[in-house]
Amino acid sequence: MGQIWDTKDIILSMKILLALLLLIPSLSIAEIYNGTLIDAHSQKGSLISAEQLSKKINEVDVDYTLLSFRQSPSKIKQDLKIIQNLTNDKVRYLIPTKLFKFTQKSSDPKLLINELNKFVTNMKKSKIDYVGFGEIIVQHAPHNHKKLKYEGINLDFSSKRITGAIDIVLGDKKPVILHVELNDYEDDSKKILNQLIDLAKRNPNENFLLMHMAQIEFDEAALIIKHTNNIHFITSHADNETFKRMKNKEKGHSQSGWINMFDEYNNLKKNWIDLMNENPRRFVLALDNVFDGHWLRGYATRVFIWRKALSSLDKQAALLIACGNTNDYFKLDIKCLQERS
Repeated sequence: MGQIWDTKDIILSMKILLALLLLIPSLSIAEIYNGTLIDAHSQKGSLISAEQLSKKINEVDVDYTLLSFRQSPSKIKQDLKIIQNLTNDKVRYLIPTKLFKFTQKSSDPKLLINELNKFVTNMKKSKIDYVGFGEIIVQHAPHNHKKLKYEGINLDFSSKRITGAIDIVLGDKKPVILHVELNDYEDDSKKILNQLIDLAKRNPNENFLLMHMAQIEFDEAALIIKHTNNIHFITSHADNETFKRMKNKEKGHSQSGWINMFDEYNNLKKNWIDLMNENPRRFVLALDNVFDGHWLRGYATRVFIWRKALSSLDKQAALLIACGNTNDYFKLDIKCLQERS
């Protein structure tokens, strides 16, 4: 006798089919970018094991991942080794900058910078190879969620802990990844924009990368591109998957300022296509998986959405954004292929 499907199974199957149809309308294989893809910033927390994370990286169509950690410093070396072994060296290490209560308002800036300096020194003494540093949190909305209890923080580029952390990264000749939230802290957005432009002009030979597009509006992105040569936009959480989570209003999530570079059919919007084609060196692809849910659910969908989006760009622009820029800025020495075999 054949398998008997109950009503719940049929409804679930129909929902999955409908979701796929909405995700990939009139899609053909030729419309998918099949070049090398680097996730320029993701994170491992304590809620997902090294083995689970490695399994997801191996399952999903990402060639390399730059990985930071949000867990006990004593476990990082062990977990990094496990992940690199299980993924056949698909992972490169980013030294985390937000350990030691770095993102807590009441923390002493001098002590924080001393701790970060000691941590970097220990990494070097242990001969742990790293290609850069994880994001420096300048602004972050509060959270009261079961996976993250956080009061939030709103600093700027005159803050001693921020300038100190930037100096450590620049002193190591690595690109600086910055987390600012221009929409969640709208009252300070003009000040932060001016400070960013000034920071870039004072350090013309260094690269600064803005996580989550800095929640930047299109006109603000165009302004930064016009006035600087070395500020770049990381694409993480600027898509419909993030907006679905916002729409669901997960209790305790206070970040609501995300921008969306896509239309309702997961197509990259034309104004962003034009800006990226005209300025391909200014954009860097990243997913920024943070919590276990990011890794275990939705990861493959976000990769698929971005491979589809990259196919709508000029070929050279797509290759730079997906691989070439991260390869250059972090000195990865990876071969970026327009078409993988």
